[in-house]
Amino acid sequence: MAGKALGLGLIVLLVCMSQAAERSRPSALAGSWYPDRPAQLKGELDGFLEAAAEQRITPDQPIRALILPHAGYRYSGATAAKGFSLVQGKQYQRVIVLGPSHHSDFRGLSIAEVDAYETPLGSVPLDQYAVQQLRASSLVLADPEAHQREHSIEIELPLLQQTLAPGWKLLPILVGQMEAEDYRQAAALLQPMADNNTLVVVSSDFTHYGARFNYLPFPPDRQAAEHIRQLDEGALERILAKDRDGFLTYQRRTGITICGFRPIRLLIEMLPASSHLQQLAYTTSGALTGDYHNSVSYAVIAVTGPPLSGNSAPPTAKPIESAKLGAEEMLLLHQIAVAGVDLAVGDGQAETRQRLDRLLKQLPPALTAPAGAFVTLKEEGKLRGCIGYIQPRQPLYQAVLENGINAARNDHRFQPVTAEELPRLTIEVSVLTPPRQIASYKDFRVGEQGIVLNKAGQKAVFLPEVATEQGWTREETLARLSRKAGLPSSAWQEGASFQIFENQKYAAPYLP
Repeated sequence: MAGKALGLGLIVLLVCMSQAAERSRPSALAGSWYPDRPAQLKGELDGFLEAAAEQRITPDQPIRALILPHAGYRYSGATAAKGFSLVQGKQYQRVIVLGPSHHSDFRGLSIAEVDAYETPLGSVPLDQYAVQQLRASSLVLADPEAHQREHSIEIELPLLQQTLAPGWKLLPILVGQMEAEDYRQAAALLQPMADNNTLVVVSSDFTHYGARFNYLPFPPDRQAAEHIRQLDEGALERILAKDRDGFLTYQRRTGITICGFRPIRLLIEMLPASSHLQQLAYTTSGALTGDYHNSVSYAVIAVTGPPLSGNSAPPTAKPIESAKLGAEEMLLLHQIAVAGVDLAVGDGQAETRQRLDRLLKQLPPALTAPAGAFVTLKEEGKLRGCIGYIQPRQPLYQAVLENGINAARNDHRFQPVTAEELPRLTIEVSVLTPPRQIASYKDFRVGEQGIVLNKAGQKAVFLPEVATEQGWTREETLARLSRKAGLPSSAWQEGASFQIFENQKYAAPYLP
């Protein structure tokens, strides 16, 4: 599966290292809440999505957010799929998942200190730039106890993996105790990130009824099903009306056990006035099992209209086709990379973000086009970190910023860069053209072009300067590339395919 993903060119490729070390959150649900075998899990999800597609009513406007249930798939999977089917095959750069905390009572927002979430379907990388932006706020923390066993975020991930086009990154946020001002502050933090390329998922079940949940506002008799529905409808009515205060008042008055009422309240705070909310599905576990002594309700709501950020600019620009940026543009990219390194080191965060904001206000159109990019750190001439990717999967400036952060913090061969090292660093930015297929390795120009080898599901890549720096011939370059891909040295000679690309470099000493 990893080989196929690499074949699509939608996984980060590391040129200066064989594989990036990640701090991953392992699945806490595989084998219980959903199958732990990938083929079985995919089959179950496909069944849900196919059934949902047959009943789908597609809204006229783009989907901006979804409120979805988060129980085990045998209970809520079919209902959740009715929401996910609306975005099947859609391309997003970011998915924000807002979920409640079931295991910790912190105040504010919490993001796990990891680089990725794991599921049986693979690794889901976090949007590290967005995470760094949020961590600058005192409202955002990392509560390890809250994330270790939490299901509200993880349960949405396999469905997202199976539904969306590859290439998106995750912004997973648990919403804890919140005061009125906290909601306003959190909405202000998140709205700029909920742009035209972002999907917001709010993870919440509705009424938890019965002795198991310590919630018995009426007896578990023949009328229980109707009473539960009426209770949920009161909450849904206020959500659909975007009545944020009325929703919380209803929750306090009835005691309704909507576990994600805080994430829902936060979403309502984020919505533009012209957003439209539509209920797509509703059911209960009681209806599925025939037992209403204990029952959980599941609803799906779609939010359509303008982006929550208010930015309705076109989702993507045309990728950069040639590495011919001007000197001023390359200098600006270098300054953005320096800001990324500073963010990773962690000193002077407020000043760094102010500096970064000034830089981003100067962006020429060329730097907002998608492009592959690498950031390489050297300390007194020796490699100190190098991370990037070759595919044009996000705007160039964002790729450089993100890889600056990762090169300073996430190169597994080195300890994270410290503030004391910064004056000794040279920072190099490489801008890459999209890889293009060549008929034969003989068409590869050594030293002028980068090269990607692909064979038997294995892949490896060298930047153009690697062969020049090492003094390799074409044959030596290809042999080294084969070994980097985990193949025999002679693997390039038969059955391998090749792509080439050009790059443009700018290197200069670290200067904040």
